[in-house]
Amino acid sequence: MIDQFLSNKNLIELVLTSDEILEMSRKNRGIRIMMGQTFDEGQPIEMLKYVVFIMNLSDLLSKNGVEVTANLLIADHFMTEINEDKHRDEAKRQVESRINYLSRVNRVYGGNMSFVLSSELCKTAEYQSNLERLKKKTEDDSKFRQMVLEAIPADRRKNPGAINYPLEELAVIESLRTDIKIGPKYEIKYDEPARKFASMIGFKRFSAIHLKNIYPLGNPSISEELREEIEDFGVLPYKKNSKGLRDFRIDPVNDPEDKVARLIKSTTDIRALQGLVETYKLISIKRGEKFSHVVPESIQELRGLTTNLYNEFVGKNFR
Repeated sequence: MIDQFLSNKNLIELVLTSDEILEMSRKNRGIRIMMGQTFDEGQPIEMLKYVVFIMNLSDLLSKNGVEVTANLLIADHFMTEINEDKHRDEAKRQVESRINYLSRVNRVYGGNMSFVLSSELCKTAEYQSNLERLKKKTEDDSKFRQMVLEAIPADRRKNPGAINYPLEELAVIESLRTDIKIGPKYEIKYDEPARKFASMIGFKRFSAIHLKNIYPLGNPSISEELREEIEDFGVLPYKKNSKGLRDFRIDPVNDPEDKVARLIKSTTDIRALQGLVETYKLISIKRGEKFSHVVPESIQELRGLTTNLYNEFVGKNFR
């Protein structure tokens, strides 16, 4: 069943690697799953998709007799201290809103997620020890340092403190003793080299699962350059205003039902609607129900089905 779940090409872009995860599930030991996330003012529906995905994976592993711990890491200090993208007071308010949203998802869909703030984790002795080991390795091993630098987006590499981001990210993963990391396709470029970093320094080699790209709803007018970026990596599941497209994302907490309906009705990219349907399927699995709806190929019919299913599976739980 785990193998089948991880083979869903409509939902999953890449697994690093299925064999590793299946081997974990056969051993009589605990498995720790994590997803890291930044945040903004909104609460995108795609966070629901990711969290219910983790719930279902946790359930399947538990059926194999595995004790599962699932952590949602809120990367507040990455935004306030490392990238300096956000003021602490603003971050604190937005963190509270995000945790309220995810706590409701936990209650409504029967999950058992734990929340960890990076600003608290980074104060622990284990985290500081892990980070110090990484920094020393970076200073002593030029090959390791080059690998770390290559994992940083090109536009940030000139920033003197840019190398701290991947080092602190790996310190987070190791400090949470992560076995399986969940994230969007965008994170492949971090996770593939990070798996190599881990083994080079004696950290646990984590597995990773990356879900399919998320596409904006409605019919946004976007530049060719931005369109190419979205084709490559989609929009981020944890930031409503990713790529400046807040008006073309569904926010179950803050968006009224009529706005959601209008947005779905005006959607021109069928992949955006198909992504929502995959979310509804995950909710069906979590409920122990069979997803009995026939998914139409016509975008017109799919708009209608997507709207109805949103009200059934999501809307009524957040109004």
